[in-house]
Amino acid sequence: MIGLFKIFDAHVHLYGGTYFKYLVRQKPNRLDIASELRALAAKGHIELPGDDPVQLAKRWIDIIDKWKIERLMLFSSIPGDEESVVQAVQSYPDRLSGMFTIDPNSNLMMETAVRRLKEDKLRGVVMYPSFSQLNVSDEWLLPLYNLLQECRSLMLVHFGKLVIRPREYACMATTTEPAYSDPKDLIPVAKKFSGIRFIIPNFGAGKFEETLALGKECPNVYVDTAGSNLWMQEHASKPDLRIVFQKFLDAFGPGRILFGSDSGMLPRGYRYDIVDNQLKLLQEMRLPIADIKKIFYENMAGLIEPR
Repeated sequence: MIGLFKIFDAHVHLYGGTYFKYLVRQKPNRLDIASELRALAAKGHIELPGDDPVQLAKRWIDIIDKWKIERLMLFSSIPGDEESVVQAVQSYPDRLSGMFTIDPNSNLMMETAVRRLKEDKLRGVVMYPSFSQLNVSDEWLLPLYNLLQECRSLMLVHFGKLVIRPREYACMATTTEPAYSDPKDLIPVAKKFSGIRFIIPNFGAGKFEETLALGKECPNVYVDTAGSNLWMQEHASKPDLRIVFQKFLDAFGPGRILFGSDSGMLPRGYRYDIVDNQLKLLQEMRLPIADIKKIFYENMAGLIEPR
């Protein structure tokens, strides 16, 4: 607990050794895996953890204990690495919850989703439509939406600008299709599948007005505050974080905003500056304490409670 406030971080990546191995195996014209991993670590000035997700989970628990953070929502951030987050969450079920990234172009999408949601009890899926080059309203995704609704699961959908730092460090391009990066594409889907709780990360990652419009239309859509939100510098209106928070409070209300730090890289560890800055800002804005508690803990905790 930080002062009066418990923290449930809704956006943390589990970047373990297996993640980086899956990543460099996708690289065309690559060197051997060990050489690629060494080069990646050197370019990014990062540490590559070992392959044991239980050890990595223990390390994250030690890190967040230092910063007095209660709980994390962990993402397996590349298709194929779901088992890492499963083992991490099972090691510390009272502190860690998990979601996994899907490959919507894979014929194994549904088999994987059924196993991870129903058997392993992960809380939801993560999708990058512009990276997958698939519109969220594509009929191919209907079975997935039906499954998510049946399981009362979460779906985090990244719209707007997409930056994947590990791909940069591996010298791999992140090719996206801007036509699929508009949050308003989710409006008919969210209305049809009202039992799914959708989360838009990073305040829409530059799709500011579009995410506000989505939230006004669809009460089952949430937004997270994750990361540095550098998109504000490139947005035409050049909003500051105070303006962004106020706009989302007006459109979504305090009950549909989730704090996130976008932590994940080691040895940097937990991005305490994000929680500190956002907590101080909301207090300066004179947001009621009850509403701050919703944003930083209660909303995410409520989303993962059995329904």
